[in-house]
Amino acid sequence: MDEKQLNHDPEELAPNPVDDLLQEKKPASSGKGIALLALLLSVAAIGVTGWQWWQARVSAPGDATQVESLNLLQDRQQQLERSVAALESEFEAARASLDSADLSRTNERLQAAENQLVGLRGQSAEDAASVDAMQGSVRSLEQRISATESSLVSVATSNQNSSLELEMAEIDFLLRAANERLQLFTDPVAADLALQAADVQVEALNDPMLLSVRQLIAESRQELATVPRIDRVKLSARLTNLQLNVPALPFRGEVRQQEKTELPEDAGWWATFKHTLASLVTVRRRVPEEKSMLSLEDKDYLRQGLWLQLESARLALMRNDADVYSASLDRVSDTVDQFFHNGSSDVQALLLEISALKQVDIAPEMSDISAPWTKLRQLRDSRRLLQSAAPLKIEETAREAEPPAVEEVVEETTGEENPDDTGGSTEGEGAG
Repeated sequence: MDEKQLNHDPEELAPNPVDDLLQEKKPASSGKGIALLALLLSVAAIGVTGWQWWQARVSAPGDATQVESLNLLQDRQQQLERSVAALESEFEAARASLDSADLSRTNERLQAAENQLVGLRGQSAEDAASVDAMQGSVRSLEQRISATESSLVSVATSNQNSSLELEMAEIDFLLRAANERLQLFTDPVAADLALQAADVQVEALNDPMLLSVRQLIAESRQELATVPRIDRVKLSARLTNLQLNVPALPFRGEVRQQEKTELPEDAGWWATFKHTLASLVTVRRRVPEEKSMLSLEDKDYLRQGLWLQLESARLALMRNDADVYSASLDRVSDTVDQFFHNGSSDVQALLLEISALKQVDIAPEMSDISAPWTKLRQLRDSRRLLQSAAPLKIEETAREAEPPAVEEVVEETTGEENPDDTGGSTEGEGAG
């Protein structure tokens, strides 16, 4: 049903039967009025006759005058009686013209018309309430559709950004690994490789927002190029070789035993006997400038201490502890100078190697390459905030556009229609 048609007055939708009945009752109303007018005229004529009789009696005393006035009064009374009779006859004729059956049918039609009018008004109120309820339902459906569309948009956006988030997480891991390798392990080579891999990932994304991250990665790689490269594995291997050479170092006042020669095949029995005794006996000679000789326990203790100092230097190298590294090598040099034979080629080679190891700076000053990682985290946080703020704005807009409840609309419509129904019933009772 059209809403405009429902908003019009129900009396305009159908012809008003009350007007037709009133038109049919016009003759009866006019007959009653004529009879009433005749009665009033009769009463007025009687009053006027009486007054004239009273004046005649007062002005002309005497029996003749009184008789004459009485006759005149009787004549006028008879005229009035004839007029009243004529009026009553007209009234009876008017009443006879209206049949009782027609009057009852007219009353029934009037009552039916009033009932129909009341029904139309009730139906109009129900239709208006139904229209309002349907409009509320439509608004509710539109709101739900809008919320569903916003949810679909957010889901599509999240699905679209899932791969991007994964790649961003991988870039974040590479940048964090580069920073850790440089700061914790002093490994500029591994840090540069991690930065290079992160730069390749950022370039593959082709996102203008990450252009600043690429610039910071390039600057960090340029700073890493100036950091000296330290091959800790090679340095550790050199220290390990020094540890292996410690048992062969000669002490002061001690001449190294000549290496055993092999006995030729054509040697005689005497040469064979000497060679056998030489393998069983070791001859050690005291050096004149050495006042006292070290015992075997002391020598073993010194060799173990020298080995432990070299091991301490190797561990300090792995821990990137330059102070312990230098102190351990200094103690090794002091021990070798004090207790071992400096003229030996093995001792001199060990001292030269230790001096070369001291020249290596195992803890150079490292530059700060955390700028790309910090910038990437800021960009990710800002993007997450923007993505989380969009659904909130859509929900607020939907709440602002939310229509009033359907029950409230129906109650207001019913409250407005109750006075009309009461008035219609009153009018029907008055018409009846």
